[in-house]
Formats: sequence, structure tokens, C-alpha cells
Amino acid sequence: MVRFVFVRVDHYPSSGNNTSDDSSHVKDTGFDVNTIVVLAALLCTLIGALALNSIIHYALRRTRALLDPEVTKTEGLKKQNIKKIPVEVIKLRGEEVLAAECSICLGHFVDGEKVRVLPECNHEFHVKCVDQWLLDHMSCPNCRHLVAVPPI
Repeated sequence: MVRFVFVRVDHYPSSGNNTSDDSSHVKDTGFDVNTIVVLAALLCTLIGALALNSIIHYALRRTRALLDPEVTKTEGLKKQNIKKIPVEVIKLRGEEVLAAECSICLGHFVDGEKVRVLPECNHEFHVKCVDQWLLDHMSCPNCRHLVAVPPI
């Protein structure tokens, strides 16, 4: 078995027999300087791309809000308009109800309980639950259809 032993020599004697050059020896420094420069450039490019993406996203959102104010509107219906939506009393047929529960509070409907029926989609909810919802939103909690207030 042959073993190679590498010896690092920092000083070479100046003799005519040694024609070796210092450039033939490779320094063991871990990363090459070029590798570090390339990695730094890639990191800067990534940070720049993320910043540009955020700026474009913000600008598009602002432009959309300026062009269509309804996009950013978060107000719901007014109380007097909510009161125009019809209220019905739940009547059990045997043990069966058309809608088993209010999808806002997940509470079951009981016999004789008042529910508000939304005009466009006919979904039923507890009066207190849907009134609170409609103060903040203009759509049905189930299907997201806009709630059209019936004229009186």
C-alpha cells in the first residue's frame, strides 16, 4: 500500500535545481473569493426582487382602491335597511326543520324561534346573529350573494 504524505512548505530554498513556482501550490482557505462574491450578488438580487414585488403589489392595490372604492368598502347595511328584511317564525314539522341550524352561531333552530330570511338566497339565520353580521357585511354569510333590501 502506498501512502502519500503532503507537506506544506512556506519557504523554498533558492537553489538552481528547484524550478517550482509558488502559483502551483493551492492555498486551503475554504471558500474561494469568487464564490463569495457570486453568493453575495445572488443574495442582493433576491432582496431586490422581493422589494420590487412588494412595491408593485402595494401600487396595484392602491390603484385598484382609487379606481373602485367599493373594493375597500367594509361597511355593512344600515339598521333601518336590515329591519326591512322579513322575519319568520320557525315551526317544526314533526322533528324536521328546513334549515337545521344557524350557520353564524351554529345553534339549532327551535320551535317558535324568530329567524330572518335573506331575500335573494332564502337562507335563514337567527335574527340577532344575522343583524350583527349585516352591520359589518353586505352579503349572505353562506353564499356571499349581496343582500338586496326589499322596498317597503
